[in-house]
Amino acid sequence: MLAPNWLRRLRRPKVEPLLVITSAMWRNVLVELERRGGGRRESGAFLLAVREPRSTQVTDIVYFDDLDPECLVGAIHVHQRAFSKLWELCAARSMRVIGDVHTHPGGGVGQSSIDRDNPMIATRGHVGVIVPNFAEGAITPQDVGVHLYLGADGWESHFGADAEQRLKVAGP
Repeated sequence: MLAPNWLRRLRRPKVEPLLVITSAMWRNVLVELERRGGGRRESGAFLLAVREPRSTQVTDIVYFDDLDPECLVGAIHVHQRAFSKLWELCAARSMRVIGDVHTHPGGGVGQSSIDRDNPMIATRGHVGVIVPNFAEGAITPQDVGVHLYLGADGWESHFGADAEQRLKVAGP
């Protein structure tokens, strides 16, 4: 017999989140991703933190199409010039990229072969969050895929309750 949900949650080992974002920022990101994708194409953003080595707190968002207006072509294709703008912006704000978030059509939040083979930032520890249904409707951290880039070792993926532990949405 399975234990009740509340008991299973108590037994689940506590893990440190990979990303921490305020509830308001999470809601704003989802609304903006939905708007930019228009229900017919993928959209995405870089997640920034203060320039401290272990910081997981998302403090700023930079949308892909603000850096490269031509990148949302159904899927996402961010051109090299956008990364130059991103690095300049990070330097000016004393920030660093800790992750990215992008949408997929339908309910799948696993990585496509393109996602796996082309990390947005190919640095060990980078976190990619995939949001289903072009970010339409109510999306919780349990609904997304959280993917940790391990460099030459590939990716570590988290879904459902595990994703919720890795992507902590809290506060105002």
